[in-house]
Amino acid sequence: MSIFIAIAAALTLLVIAWLVRPLLRPAPQDGVSSQRLNTAIYRDQLAALDQDLANGTISPADHEATRDELQLRLLDDTAEPDAPAPNATAPFWSARRTAVLIAVTLPLLSAGMYRWLGNLAALDPVAAQSAANEQVEQMVASLAAKLQANPDNPKGWAMLARSYKVMGRLDEAEQAYNKATDAISNHPDLLVDFAELLALRAQNRMDGRPTALIRQALAVDPEHPSALMMSGVAAYQRGDFDGAVQEWEKLLSLLEPGSEDAKLTQENLDDARAQSAMAQKKKTRP
Repeated sequence: MSIFIAIAAALTLLVIAWLVRPLLRPAPQDGVSSQRLNTAIYRDQLAALDQDLANGTISPADHEATRDELQLRLLDDTAEPDAPAPNATAPFWSARRTAVLIAVTLPLLSAGMYRWLGNLAALDPVAAQSAANEQVEQMVASLAAKLQANPDNPKGWAMLARSYKVMGRLDEAEQAYNKATDAISNHPDLLVDFAELLALRAQNRMDGRPTALIRQALAVDPEHPSALMMSGVAAYQRGDFDGAVQEWEKLLSLLEPGSEDAKLTQENLDDARAQSAMAQKKKTRP
């Protein structure tokens, strides 16, 4: 079960509990409190009547008559209420049945609303990713068809080349880049991307055209980080460790200190310096 379903189920249960709880509470028993209140009132009245007799305000005969009247009224007011007729029919929509109806229908209505208005595919990450990949492939195929019909679009070929590269279709990516020469000639990002593509196809070797593309990128932007990194790699591969040190030192000065890229560059720089020192020792040996 996905996190979304778990959260939705928990919220639904909370809402059901909030709605149903008042319906399941027992009804208050008002008869008991009413009897106690009446008894307390009449007790106070009898106490006041006895006080009037003690003060001489009323005669003993009036006191006796009034006392009997209060006692009779007390008996009437505190008598048990009449029991409901045995044949009386309880209402069908009781509080308990209403609570059950809410508990059953609310989840069904919620699920139905999501099925109608929501996106069921989003609940399945695999299906969602598959749908996204299919959509991307359709977009790339549509772009390729437009370029075949109108090939005089270097920027379009560059976009198609990068898309093919991301999809792992390296042969088609190289062909597209070759048709986008005018669009990438002054674009260091695309030049570096093309160089990386060619290096991947050559088992990560930078000699030849990849190195030429990197130099072209650095001519446009001498501080392009990716171009400096790959230029150092090219120098290292051909044994020019001092050249690699020079490129990576410049790159390190551009990176944020302590970042992952800076740490990786420092490791490569230390290795290139060590290789340069070893090469110098070999040269000085008799």
